Amino acid sequence: MAILDTIERRKINLLLVKGGYVLDFVDATFNQFLIDTTGIDLRSKYRMSKGKTLASIMSYEHDFVAGKVLNELLRYMQEFGHVTDQNRALFDDCCQIVRKMLGQPSTFHKPSQAETHATKIGIDFNKYLKGLQALSEWEDTPQSRGFAFEKYLKELFQEFGLESRGAFKIAGEQIDGSFVMDKEIYLIEAKWQTSKVDKNDLVIFNSKVISKSSFTRGLFISYSGYSEEALSTFAVGRTIHIVLMTVQDLAIALSREMPFPELLWKKVRALAEEGTFYKSVMEM
Repeated sequence: MAILDTIERRKINLLLVKGGYVLDFVDATFNQFLIDTTGIDLRSKYRMSKGKTLASIMSYEHDFVAGKVLNELLRYMQEFGHVTDQNRALFDDCCQIVRKMLGQPSTFHKPSQAETHATKIGIDFNKYLKGLQALSEWEDTPQSRGFAFEKYLKELFQEFGLESRGAFKIAGEQIDGSFVMDKEIYLIEAKWQTSKVDKNDLVIFNSKVISKSSFTRGLFISYSGYSEEALSTFAVGRTIHIVLMTVQDLAIALSREMPFPELLWKKVRALAEEGTFYKSVMEM
């Protein structure tokens, strides 16, 4: 859920919404704008006027979704001459609000024509996509590649402001790392191996997560995917506190310039709403 205070909401509404309208969008163009920006049909989800839909997005969607929508609206204002001397100060304030939502420095940067779409939220998606490619071509030992993968994930999570921690041991257990998203703690299990992850690996990791606390969550990331048995029987007779991801999921998300917290949030939401512990990025 996007966390904005009353003053921040008021400023955004004053800048973007007039009498239920959002800038100069009509229904069809606003619908398409939201789909292009988020990949989600948010108008159908909320079934409200354009102004009320935007208010709902700010109230109920994750910071990265709401922030992405607002950031694109600010870019739209710049590109099509909606920023004037009269609203410049308010525009600048809203830019700072959006940058805070996206976990970036509080200055708005208008990308040049030579810059990529990714610069609007300050993340070099291509860098991390190339990092995955380098790992897939790793010529050292599998163990050293595993360590390199853990280091890669720690850096990626840190880039998105997730307060990542590297691998650690407790009471004889090895944890591949952890991070914080929306004040929730996630433990990590990362496997870069040629064989598919089996059910037993998932059961062990899920038990590790549950043994820590009722509110701890887990993220299992696999290079090779998961066995059919694991996907079909893992949830039978047990409470699930983990979500599954593949390196391919991550690569596709990076190629789409989808922020990692947005990818993870959609997986967590699928678990909470549908009981689906593995939802592919291709279904999002």
